[in-house]
Amino acid sequence: MAEIRETFLVFSVNKVEVSDDGENWTDLGVTKGGATFTQSTETLDINSDQNSDPEASIPTASPKTVRLNLLDAKPSNLALAFGGTANTNTVSIPKLVTGTTKQVRITTRAINSAQYEIHIKKGFITGESEIALSNTDAVVIPITVEVLDSGDGYPVVIKKIE
Repeated sequence: MAEIRETFLVFSVNKVEVSDDGENWTDLGVTKGGATFTQSTETLDINSDQNSDPEASIPTASPKTVRLNLLDAKPSNLALAFGGTANTNTVSIPKLVTGTTKQVRITTRAINSAQYEIHIKKGFITGESEIALSNTDAVVIPITVEVLDSGDGYPVVIKKIE
């Protein structure tokens, strides 16, 4: 008897939201080019005089970063991306940008009954961004989110939505 295998595909960004409290979410609008969630692992290699290869490799940190490109250039998004403040149609960017801390939730598009939600419980939006003006395509506004310690040992949760 042949085994029936269900395949789950993750494809495209459906929605990106931010929140201060985890209850009230703000949709950042449309994105372009998807999002990139990166995790690296930093290790401390323990070497001995007797061996050219490390005796042990000890993980010391696992920094995580999310990068996404907003297509919706509303003032609140520009303020978020550049660490500024929005007032009606004006964005003011301070001399020293200090970034902001928010929860971030990225929901993927539903494909073959598979849809995922990436929840960053505490993300530092750095305020490091750029606007590349072009006459060939719409401008995207890059946002970088550094994942911070959430206090529960699991700062990022990826959940399949039923």
